[in-house]
Amino acid sequence: MATRRSSTSGSHVFSLLVLLFLASASPSASQLGVRPKGPVVDLKASCAKTDGPITCNSFLGPEPDSKTADARGLAEISMRVTAKLGGLVGAYARRELDLVNDNPTWQCLDECAEDIEDALSHLDDALGGVNDAQFDQVRQYIDLSEQDTWSCDETCRDTPPSPVRTELLRKNLEFERMMNVTRQLIKLADGGASPVLPKPAILP
Repeated sequence: MATRRSSTSGSHVFSLLVLLFLASASPSASQLGVRPKGPVVDLKASCAKTDGPITCNSFLGPEPDSKTADARGLAEISMRVTAKLGGLVGAYARRELDLVNDNPTWQCLDECAEDIEDALSHLDDALGGVNDAQFDQVRQYIDLSEQDTWSCDETCRDTPPSPVRTELLRKNLEFERMMNVTRQLIKLADGGASPVLPKPAILP
């Protein structure tokens, strides 16, 4: 008498074949040109290599991803934090523009806001996911800003002392310090980043 083959074992084999097919069909990181993640870096050790370790730790420490980021990832987090800080400075300056009465303070706020907004036009890409092209664009801008840095302190030098001026310069100082930290973290990432795997050639 012939024995019946178990339908259960047959379904398991079929499921296994489907999984193997999907695995082979799914593009790998190398096929997509995705940057493989490098080793996780220690935040405090990385911040210690910058000129602003206290600033670096204060602003990047609260970011959850900073605990598991590689060098490139930490630089990207710093870009995002810097962009957010710049946004706060610009928003504060624009808000106070509608409230001040004296011309020197108005001019101080207006020119400082314009400089910050120009910086943000280069940093805004960092607020989302950062691909290699965007990373390079931000790096180039920050490198150039090192040679030709604006200064709200210079713009507001002749502005009479006031709580508005004091708060604006305090916020701007935080932004400038984080710009410098970001610049240095990018350089650290360039020195120890994992290379981007090239996309495979497509045969005709």
